[in-house]
Amino acid sequence: MSGPNRGTAYQETRVLSASPQRLVPLLYEHLLVNIKRGAACVRRGDIPGKHSSLTRASDIVTELLSALDFEAGGELAQRLASLYAFWATELSKANRHLDAERLDRIAEMVASLHEAWEEAARLVEQGAAGEGPAP
Repeated sequence: MSGPNRGTAYQETRVLSASPQRLVPLLYEHLLVNIKRGAACVRRGDIPGKHSSLTRASDIVTELLSALDFEAGGELAQRLASLYAFWATELSKANRHLDAERLDRIAEMVASLHEAWEEAARLVEQGAAGEGPAP
């Protein structure tokens, strides 16, 4: 497969084959890519590119928010919901005002949490690998 759909097909395969603990870090990864791409588009005056990237970023934030389990997640889910709402607002403002610096600040937050989610996924995978019948 070649052309513009090759990347989309690869991403779709990655998402469909990801373990449950890898889905959130994968969403964060795509969120970060789109925020950075949006900031780059703002800096070079690519308004359609900015719009496309920030629309994708906003869609990912909405997906993260809708996936929260407030019953099981308790206070952590509430805090993440507040953070995601903040990100959504900031993305909207950055989109309207062509504010690349605001996008850079959001990207820093996302990158930090992406690392934390990656580590959590690794710990879950290590725990799962360590489980099983004793020899």
